[in-house]
Amino acid sequence: MRTDIQLADVQFAATQGLNHLRLKASYSLDRPLGKPDKVSVIITDACAARCTMCDIWKLQAHNELDVDEWKRVLDDLRAWLGPFFIVISGGEPFQKRGMFDILAHCRDIGIKTKMSTNGMYLTPSACDRIREVGPDFLSISIDTLNREVHDRCRGVPLYDRCVEAVVNLRRDPRIVLGVASIIMEETYADMAATAEWALGLGVDRVLFQPLYPTFATDEGMDPAWFERNPHWPRDPDAVHDALEAVRELKRAGKAVWNPDEHLVAMQHYFREPSSHPRPDECMVRYSTFNIGPRGDVNFCYTVDDLVGNVRTTHPRRIWESAHAQDVRDKMKPCKAPCLLNCYRSRSLRDQVAMFKLFFDRQGF
Repeated sequence: MRTDIQLADVQFAATQGLNHLRLKASYSLDRPLGKPDKVSVIITDACAARCTMCDIWKLQAHNELDVDEWKRVLDDLRAWLGPFFIVISGGEPFQKRGMFDILAHCRDIGIKTKMSTNGMYLTPSACDRIREVGPDFLSISIDTLNREVHDRCRGVPLYDRCVEAVVNLRRDPRIVLGVASIIMEETYADMAATAEWALGLGVDRVLFQPLYPTFATDEGMDPAWFERNPHWPRDPDAVHDALEAVRELKRAGKAVWNPDEHLVAMQHYFREPSSHPRPDECMVRYSTFNIGPRGDVNFCYTVDDLVGNVRTTHPRRIWESAHAQDVRDKMKPCKAPCLLNCYRSRSLRDQVAMFKLFFDRQGF
């Protein structure tokens, strides 16, 4: 565990703390005063899994940014934002050609990386590379501690590889590990047991995401989508009780990464998916910078208006453009009851806790 405070640690803490206050002011005054604190990248559409609750694997990867293009974009972001976290997902990000070169570049220029993976490519040799170049925070999708159920939902046998990777990577105390699980008919009854099992396996955080309209389809355009989705839980009382058990774990000090208000909102969600309360105010138009595999930028995948493309325009110019503000103005009335974890605001207390976790493990 580190005890020495380096200049980079102080710089990161000061930058993030000041920007947090500016983002609060941006939302109150409705104009951009800060910089995005949620930079998210869909690095590729490619995915070799066959998850039954997701159709992204049916997409074809085409015209995606290559390694050199991503390095240039990352350099631009680092020069503009200073030290920051970037969240990398897909598709399956480890399926991206040159992914470890991109991660190495992030580490070289001082960008902290968080990656989500289904575990398919977490071979022993890949785990060796992760120890060398990152990601600094790896979130592995394991929907339940039940191997048969997990593999059936994922369409291919991934459970054993995920578990082996956790055990392998846990030997390196610098890496922060998480398990992310989708709450659905097949998994909700085991939520608390899955959380305790994953934490016992050695991960640092567990996170739950409610089932949403199938990704890469227009299912969400149907207000009654959940009635026809085979994964939608049919007993809201049982889901409520299962989430209450997770809340109890959190109150007992277990590392459940969902804020309590998020868990409560999910209890409402599984009763009334179209009108549940939001757990917090949506600040994505002033906090979030999403980059797609072909460089397109938006603030939200629900209000999916593009604001620019990093292939042709510097990220800062996109963020500060008149067109970006027009999109923010369009988004302002949105009251969609969103529970996607990637858009959840984090309190300053949570951000300080995250800083301490990474400082103790890695520094900045």
